[in-house]
Amino acid sequence: MIRAAIDIGSNTVRMLIPGSGPIGVSHENYFRRVTRLAGDYDPVAGLASASMERTLIALRQFAAELTGFKVDEICAVGTAILRNAVNSKEFLEKVHNEIGIDIRVIDGKTEAELSCRGILTVLSPTPKRAVLFDIGGGSTEIIMYENGKILQRESLPLGVVQLAEGHESSGDCLLAVQAGLKKLIDSSIWKSWKRDTCPPELIGTAGTVTTLAALKLEMHHYDGTKVNNLVLSRDWLNSLYSMLRALSPEKRRELPGMEEGRADLIIPGLQIVLELLDCAGGNSLRAADAGLLEGLLLD
Repeated sequence: MIRAAIDIGSNTVRMLIPGSGPIGVSHENYFRRVTRLAGDYDPVAGLASASMERTLIALRQFAAELTGFKVDEICAVGTAILRNAVNSKEFLEKVHNEIGIDIRVIDGKTEAELSCRGILTVLSPTPKRAVLFDIGGGSTEIIMYENGKILQRESLPLGVVQLAEGHESSGDCLLAVQAGLKKLIDSSIWKSWKRDTCPPELIGTAGTVTTLAALKLEMHHYDGTKVNNLVLSRDWLNSLYSMLRALSPEKRRELPGMEEGRADLIIPGLQIVLELLDCAGGNSLRAADAGLLEGLLLD
């Protein structure tokens, strides 16, 4: 049976159709659109009409692409913004009625577990002990992993879209990031690892991390195979952070490697990365261009 996996994220909508490859996944059948479904989100009113329409357009394009493949099943999932929005049911019904795709909204811990499975497929070597993380538009998933087992998985309400749109200054945004990570750093596993002389490896995926890797490589044409297992040092990330803060979003867009639609989101995303590095006591992180979609296809 051939399945297509679709991830309706808070910032990006992505689709992956399996083909040849080490895990039965070929990224030549990979489609993505930045629709910012969480854009202009209101806790009372929910999803904005324009944001829903942008996402519907992308899903219609995906449905058209699917006609060229012999797909037996479509596995579509929604994440943080669809978990939280009061009008998410309205959006799900529109997708079902107008496009014929049924979206399953998954909880944060399921999202974290699936992301972990996907990340592990592209890591070489496989880590012995690591903090794996997926920074999304509406939440950040954290997985504590050791010797082939998930010890703890958390979904934190730290999404780069809401951080960027909800705070006027980078200082206020940083305070929100630090407050959002408190649950993680107060956990018993995190504290025990902090006492160890060998800190866990930090491994990240999703748009923030892959964009950081692309910026490091100064990519004019994105290549995920070059991103996988790329090591980003704390010193380089700190230097990049200082440089990006000094640039306007317009100037950031001109940088080779800056993902479309990421120029205003890269600052809160980088703040999350740097805070995780500080908390873990590490000097670098490893990038992975795999996560939830690959996890869905393996599930």
